Amino acid sequence: MREVEDLLRNLIRSAGLDWLLDELDSAIATGVAEEKLLQRRRGTSTEEYEALAVAEVGTDTFHRSLKRGASVVVTTRPMNARERTELHLNALRRLILEVPEIEVETLKIVSAEGDRHRAPVRSVRFVPDEELTGHRDQTHEVAARLPEDTRARLQNLFREAREEISR
Repeated sequence: MREVEDLLRNLIRSAGLDWLLDELDSAIATGVAEEKLLQRRRGTSTEEYEALAVAEVGTDTFHRSLKRGASVVVTTRPMNARERTELHLNALRRLILEVPEIEVETLKIVSAEGDRHRAPVRSVRFVPDEELTGHRDQTHEVAARLPEDTRARLQNLFREAREEISR
């Protein structure tokens, strides 16, 4: 998985999308949030507590524990290699497939609201947040539309890659 992650990072870097790597690195540093049920350990007289993953505790046990004074807390854990690889792959999928769809829909809305005294809007420019990108002077125009058959092939490739990573 680490090799696949490195390949995806090199691809992103070679495409001049360092701002995307910054976003991914920030998400990786944040980790994965998990809800835990913090409760006093049974059978102990001291103040010993255990944290159980909420997702792994049944509904009845969860509610009984809350009634006995347990608390729900949110913790974070580091992403594993599979999660990091999925994160990179999803970011590329969104950038390549979803952002152009957002652009098309935005252009439809802007054109419908258009004032006939203004020039028509023909493209949308996505500008990374300067606070997050260290004042990089980068903008990204998505106007290059993919033919439908190419979009379908890319969607299948992303789906197959996601399935392969999940194995």
